[in-house]
Amino acid sequence: MNEFEEADVVASDAEVVPPSEPALPAKSEKPGLPANVMEYREQLVRQYHNGAPTLIERIRKAGKEDIESLLVALVEEVVNESDHLLGNELVATQNGELRDASIISFKRAEVIEKAIKAVQAKQEFERQSGIDVDSPSMIVIFRFFLAKAKDTFERMGADNETNDLFFRTFSELMEGWKKELRERFEELRNQR
Repeated sequence: MNEFEEADVVASDAEVVPPSEPALPAKSEKPGLPANVMEYREQLVRQYHNGAPTLIERIRKAGKEDIESLLVALVEEVVNESDHLLGNELVATQNGELRDASIISFKRAEVIEKAIKAVQAKQEFERQSGIDVDSPSMIVIFRFFLAKAKDTFERMGADNETNDLFFRTFSELMEGWKKELRERFEELRNQR
């Protein structure tokens, strides 16, 4: 029995009668529905995940394979689901289905609570690891050292071509730096 059926029982103090039509089989004969509902569902999921068959595959394709990146991506997904629930709640409210809207609202609150707990767990993880590479402070530190590198080239009297070559090469090597840095911190924690 799902939450809606439970709410019906509580609200009316009556027994819920199962629907007269059985659930859709994998092969559908109903008008307006595709012949194979399972394939259609997989197609919709793949479309939702921009071609990836699952959420995990979508996250991997985005290059988020380390634990922290995965956690951030999953929290984002939970927050997106919260927005979907909000949309459903608003539709139910507009349709005058206040009981359904209340149940959806409660479910949305549960989802948000889970997202908050995940963010708190991430913060605790960062406290233990000692650094948050996504922090705005990290950008300040990064820019500070780049400015010092530029000042060093100027003091050495390096020409503009050498300066440009260094920063262009450095920029190429820094692709994926957050992931690499997280891996280094993970290695450091494992050595303790």
